[in-house]
Amino acid sequence: MVDTSLRRKITACAAMGLLLVPGCHAADHALPFAEAIGTPLDEVPGVVAGSGSVTAEHSVVDYQYPRLGGAHPLTTEIRTTMAERQTAFLENLPERGTPELSQDTTILAMSEEVVGARLTSVTRSGLRETHDASTLWYSAEGERVLPWTALFRDEAALERAHLLLADVLTEGYNLPAEQLPGLVGEVAARADEAAAAEPAEGGAARAPETPAATAEPGEPAASGEPQDPAEPVDPAEPLEGEPLDLGDPEQAWAAAEEWTGSPLEDVAFSTSGGLVARMDPDDVPGAGGDREVLLPVEAEDAEDLLSGLGYQARDAALAGTDDIPPLDEGLTAQGSELNCQRLKCVALTFDDGPGEHTEELLDMLQEYDATATFYVLGSLVEEFPQVLERTAAEGHEIGNHSWKHDDLTGLSEGGVAKDLERTNRAVEEVIGSEPLTLRPPYGALNGTVRRSADMPIILWDVDTLDWQSRNTAAISDHALAHSVPGSVVLFHDIHRTSVDAIPAVLEGLHRQGYHFVSVTELFHGDLEPGDVYTDAQPT
Repeated sequence: MVDTSLRRKITACAAMGLLLVPGCHAADHALPFAEAIGTPLDEVPGVVAGSGSVTAEHSVVDYQYPRLGGAHPLTTEIRTTMAERQTAFLENLPERGTPELSQDTTILAMSEEVVGARLTSVTRSGLRETHDASTLWYSAEGERVLPWTALFRDEAALERAHLLLADVLTEGYNLPAEQLPGLVGEVAARADEAAAAEPAEGGAARAPETPAATAEPGEPAASGEPQDPAEPVDPAEPLEGEPLDLGDPEQAWAAAEEWTGSPLEDVAFSTSGGLVARMDPDDVPGAGGDREVLLPVEAEDAEDLLSGLGYQARDAALAGTDDIPPLDEGLTAQGSELNCQRLKCVALTFDDGPGEHTEELLDMLQEYDATATFYVLGSLVEEFPQVLERTAAEGHEIGNHSWKHDDLTGLSEGGVAKDLERTNRAVEEVIGSEPLTLRPPYGALNGTVRRSADMPIILWDVDTLDWQSRNTAAISDHALAHSVPGSVVLFHDIHRTSVDAIPAVLEGLHRQGYHFVSVTELFHGDLEPGDVYTDAQPT
């Protein structure tokens, strides 16, 4: 049986013949009220906010996200999602103007079992401002990041939640059934159609009560999709195909894809223990001048909709963020925060330093929120310890480039090991950790070097030949012409002309939507000691 209590009802406006007046309200009509739970990052104890900002001639981008520990799955997913939005924004810049993209994160729930985060983005171009938001949910069980659909018991619960939202819109905002937007309208139309097709007492089918139910076969219903009344759809069935198991992470993500555009993509818990879905006021006539419309699902209705993860998330949201236990010992530790398998990433690498131009280079990288990898000489580490200390403190990666640039292929295994170990110790004394990877001088390799190097060996696929040309324009042009997603680009920060080329390289690649990462981030940490790597281009 279809739950007729969730059917659309004739509003007071309709009774007065005002059905065609969008969003009409009686003078004393109070709009539905909901208070969503959410805490800004800077107010959550124990959570460090990571941020970045790039101001260029053609655009401005900035973002803020939670750093939950080295390579924490939720941190990586949030950063990667924001990076994907940034790339799409930069790839579609208008010819004129300086549009802005601002992204932020709000914590919706946090406990040892679950963390919920709301990602928001605001795009400003001229007088136009566009808002977008979605939520992600981390489950400690399985250490997985899940979409909003995982909060619900099954797809029947998703359908019922949309019908509850339809009731809020029709009863609370006096929105006619035919004006119900998007998926809410589609689900409501299917429910009305199914209800109309059910036999009433005496065996006859009930008369249609909405435009969706009266559509001729093959004609669009209120949702805009063809409906066939000969094959009514039970609202407990999914939009297409067999019901998905929302307890399975892959199927939960598949369901999120299938339900794209749902107001529940931006779901939170209310202070009363129910759910809150946000909608754009442009989709809700009569919403007034509010920036967003909050649609409540009451606690007693939400109780039957939630999955196990949903109950954990609700409890965590209601508990607040004042007494959160540490998520792990490395809560603020740095780690891989971008999944370059999904992004346009490039690793800029600099050999033979540190030197007199390195700090100026660091200033340039900072302007583009760029992380780079520096292959340093142990002898120069002793000469420029403060430069190396700053390089590491600003998040750049340090690699081993030998003690004083000798050709390692001319040494014995013991000689190679001694040379690399000496450099490792010099670096560790300054920054507190050893280099992560090796780049042999001249890229010279043989079996002896590979057997003696207890770290991954990184070469390159884009050689700017900056040491040879000493021509700033030629260096930047070569880097821009030959860099592709996954490239490792070789420069030398000991040359003035090389450092002078970097602003054009950063601007050009940023404009194309690239993200500047360390070597280990580029390879997603999948590096083995003794193995040789030139690039991380997709195969």
